[in-house]
Amino acid sequence: MRHVWIVLFLAVVVACSAPSEVRRPSAPPVPPAPEFHPGVDEVRSIQLYAEQERNLPVYRLRSGVPLTLEFDILNWNPRPLSVYFYHADRVWRRDLTPGEYLEAFDRDNLFDYELSRATLVQYSHYRYRFPNAAIAFRLSGNYVLRVTEQGKEAEVLFERPFFVTEDVAGTQMHLDLLMTGRLALPAVQPHLLVLPPAEVGASLFDLSVCFFQGGHILTPRCIQRPSISGQSELLYYLDPEDAYGVRVGDYYLDLRQLLPRDDIEHVDRASTPYVVHLQPDYARFPDNDWGPLQTGQSVISGRDGVADTQAEYVHVVFHFVPPDGKPLPGGLYVTGSFNGWRVDLGSAMTWQSDAGQYESRHLIKQGVYEYRYTSPDPEVQRALQVRLLRPDQLYTGLVYFRDTSLGTDRILAVSQVFSK
Repeated sequence: MRHVWIVLFLAVVVACSAPSEVRRPSAPPVPPAPEFHPGVDEVRSIQLYAEQERNLPVYRLRSGVPLTLEFDILNWNPRPLSVYFYHADRVWRRDLTPGEYLEAFDRDNLFDYELSRATLVQYSHYRYRFPNAAIAFRLSGNYVLRVTEQGKEAEVLFERPFFVTEDVAGTQMHLDLLMTGRLALPAVQPHLLVLPPAEVGASLFDLSVCFFQGGHILTPRCIQRPSISGQSELLYYLDPEDAYGVRVGDYYLDLRQLLPRDDIEHVDRASTPYVVHLQPDYARFPDNDWGPLQTGQSVISGRDGVADTQAEYVHVVFHFVPPDGKPLPGGLYVTGSFNGWRVDLGSAMTWQSDAGQYESRHLIKQGVYEYRYTSPDPEVQRALQVRLLRPDQLYTGLVYFRDTSLGTDRILAVSQVFSK
């Protein structure tokens, strides 16, 4: 039935080709992956969002609606911390001095923390909202937030990216469905119609648009030249070969109730912390029950604010059975919103030859998460593509303006749309 639904979905989406009378858009070279401090082991459950936990960290300049940062330190020895902010250009190269992008102070202190209550794993929960009386932004663009030991900028606990937008350009975003490649696989091609503000004037080629899917803000696909010129509105879209191809649905992890069910095999409550063994995920038998769309964000408290300090930390054991029950040629990793989607040694899985599966264990706070299995090895990536396409996704488009007077990129607008 799920296959029938997907076929119907593909049939009802209007697939429009790029306008034939305009030149083909050209994409800039793919920039190197940005580097951020991954965080120290004692810091867990980092969240950065706008208003609600599922929302991406986008602040609208002078809107009065702040962003929220939440995280835990795994001990009952809380202390004041400091937070610093850095402006970056479109490819996350840090630039400018604090006086150029901040209106008040160049750092702030974090004093708002609470101790966990009646939990096996003791932790201190921090909450911080900004902008505020100490931190105000005078400039839009890409930003990096850094949390450190108090007053010690170099003693970094973690870093997280976010966006500040001016919302001064008119935008209209829509999605087209294409059939690409020799196998005519479906691909989503985002289009963004932009009405630039008057200040851009003749500097139209100083504009660029970057798209990203879900919450994967560090892997954008960008376009520098509009497909329509000489008019008041500019159209930006990805080339068909750069469109978002078939993407398998992320797995859904709900730890709010620590009880055996379809996705939880059993819970060992004799251990401290508790150990939650998930049901194995089978490559040969793809699951199509994706759960609610999380847009790549973690949801811990939701409407229940007490979960911030009363939720337990548990060891979650992931099991993955590869095709044919044999080890894959490259390394396998499990990553998700619980670790900021990092793929590193901490997310590597270990092959268990006796069980014929991969396994890894992670300390995760009770909440709701998305996760996936991945590998830098292309052959392994192909083996993981058996999971069904999830058609509902969030797509985001950012309109950048290269401001030569400042020597950096501003964000004139952010537009979002959900595929159905």
